[in-house]
Amino acid sequence: MSSKQAAQHFVLYEKNPERFAELVLHIDKLWGQSTCKVMQCSQCGFCYSYPYVAGDERFYSLAYIRSGYPKWKWEFQVTYDVLRRNLCSNGKLIEIGAGDGAFISKIAKEVLPKVNIFCTEFSEYGRHQIEILGIKCVPKDIRELSGQEYEKCADVICLFQVLEHMDGLDVLFEKMNWLLKPGGSIFIAVPNQNMIEFNELNGALLDMPPNHIGRWNRRCFETVGNKHNLSMEDYQVETSDLALMIRQFINYRFLRNCQNADSLSNKLRKIGINSYIDRTAQALGVAINAVMAAPALISLIKDKSNLGNSQWVHFVGK
Repeated sequence: MSSKQAAQHFVLYEKNPERFAELVLHIDKLWGQSTCKVMQCSQCGFCYSYPYVAGDERFYSLAYIRSGYPKWKWEFQVTYDVLRRNLCSNGKLIEIGAGDGAFISKIAKEVLPKVNIFCTEFSEYGRHQIEILGIKCVPKDIRELSGQEYEKCADVICLFQVLEHMDGLDVLFEKMNWLLKPGGSIFIAVPNQNMIEFNELNGALLDMPPNHIGRWNRRCFETVGNKHNLSMEDYQVETSDLALMIRQFINYRFLRNCQNADSLSNKLRKIGINSYIDRTAQALGVAINAVMAAPALISLIKDKSNLGNSQWVHFVGK
């Protein structure tokens, strides 16, 4: 795809031409060119953008207007259940890309004291919310951490919906091994590659770089774990609520259609006269897409066991 196609995915030119133009220029700068490919490894099935370059803080400030984070997610619950059973109260936990602290808020109440939790988060809004909780949070890439106080300091490291945004994987996993105590745990959640593929093949949103630059599966995790001396303790794929999956798919189809300047969806989304009319127009667009999506929805219902939003892995350091 081109940088203009990528920018249109995040910011509609028809709705905000100035921000769209800024985003195009910045994506060009990140890629060092105006196009990007998505490749797939024939050995492990890992999909990756080429150039393999992650979005930076400037990209995310242009591409998204952050208004909040999910309150609780499936991968939070699965990880919480493991920690509740196995982690001692004097253990130490690092969460990389902690959002607004939804996960560590519960951990701090029921599993570990706040002083034993450390987070990284680039979002100013997210950091502020975490600091209100009384938990230390820094706006740093985890790979930048150094000093004796961090070496072999963590019993647990968590990355929820973060790894797919990151490049420099060897440096990342080497750093996590440096941070992790022997026998410590790493919990990772990423989007489900099967769900991404289903969306892309059925007219819903593309998994667009430079936001997501890597798509993982079990074999990918086994490969990277073996390379970095991590043992895979558990691997699970989310089983989502069918009604939620259907609503999400229909909305994603509407958003994909909005990217076509000649489409009815695009015209409905850019109305913007006032909030009520804008919401009504978008609801109409979503309803039209629901009708058009009927064949794909039948496939979604048949394959729902493989199409949860997230996959989760638990590594143990050696």
